[in-house]
Amino acid sequence: MAHPLYAMNPPPSYPRLARRLGKQGAVLLEVFVSASGMVEEVKVTTGSGHEILDEAALNTVRGWRFAAGLRNGRPAAMWVRVPVRFELRD
Repeated sequence: MAHPLYAMNPPPSYPRLARRLGKQGAVLLEVFVSASGMVEEVKVTTGSGHEILDEAALNTVRGWRFAAGLRNGRPAAMWVRVPVRFELRD
């Protein structure tokens, strides 16, 4: 299965307005990853309940790199689910 290269990818920036308003939540994204590990398509499967957080997750993950998944021992394009959490900490 394809998976994000977390060490290479920047985390989503917490939108200032969402932080100021105390908005938190988790976004579940469906990401279509090419055989070369590039994002070709991304969409929200389950939103956080706050559009500003959903958009921040989409915009960040669009630029991420992934380790491609394998089929029959060869890199292959595939869909993968990626959770993104926005939590305010004291």
